[in-house]
Amino acid sequence: MSKKIDDAINNILKTKKIGLMGHIIAGFPDYKNSLEAALGICEAGTDFLEVQFPFSDPTADGPTIESACYEAINKGFTIDNGFKLVKELAAKTSTIILIMTYANIIYKYGIEKFVKKGAEIGIGGLIIPDIPIDKDEGLNKICKNNNIANILIAAPGTSDKRIKELSKKGDGFLYTVLRRGITGKKSEINKDAQNWLGLVKKNSSLPIAVGFGIQSSEQVKQLIKFCEIIVVGSHFVRIIRDSYEKKENLREKLCEATKKLLL
Repeated sequence: MSKKIDDAINNILKTKKIGLMGHIIAGFPDYKNSLEAALGICEAGTDFLEVQFPFSDPTADGPTIESACYEAINKGFTIDNGFKLVKELAAKTSTIILIMTYANIIYKYGIEKFVKKGAEIGIGGLIIPDIPIDKDEGLNKICKNNNIANILIAAPGTSDKRIKELSKKGDGFLYTVLRRGITGKKSEINKDAQNWLGLVKKNSSLPIAVGFGIQSSEQVKQLIKFCEIIVVGSHFVRIIRDSYEKKENLREKLCEATKKLLL
């Protein structure tokens, strides 16, 4: 249970707006600029920010995020760097910070140690896409004991029974993948996608966050009736890369890009 996340979602429901979760890669394009990009996203009014700790084999991610992860690692990213970045962000913004990474990272660091460190620096939750709730080595219980949301994921093909189970065991919201495959490619909000989201909405007892391939305000408008939160990842990472290569002000560019999504 994360009071931070619950309060944010209650505010989203009260204001009848759709929430936004942004995404950055810790250490990409470098430590300083990943911090600046994150602050730009937060300053635009983002409700949540997913900070990805890069891993060498990010199985759920497409080429945009995968290459950014490789660059961050090659420039010397460490888990402690990631925690340092998150701590700075948590101190500088009211946006709720979530850590997203893969099982290998937290297993190597130590699951309980990782969760306690996250709680200590002020995160609201964890998103670990490759740890099944049935065999999570105690992660879910450790998160609950430290008042951090263990945010679970539902992907197309998940049964209604499983959706109910995930929403019962998880916390905060149910991260719902809009389509099969990996991140990056723009998603069409077609009949199949709408039917899938309708199934999740019918069976989830948690608020719903929808991600994978969200890149425009038009998509956001199409999704409002299906979820409480939209998740934008690869779109932001592409803008970070482009702005960095053009030597533009990342903080300003990311703030501007975030506002455009919610017009």
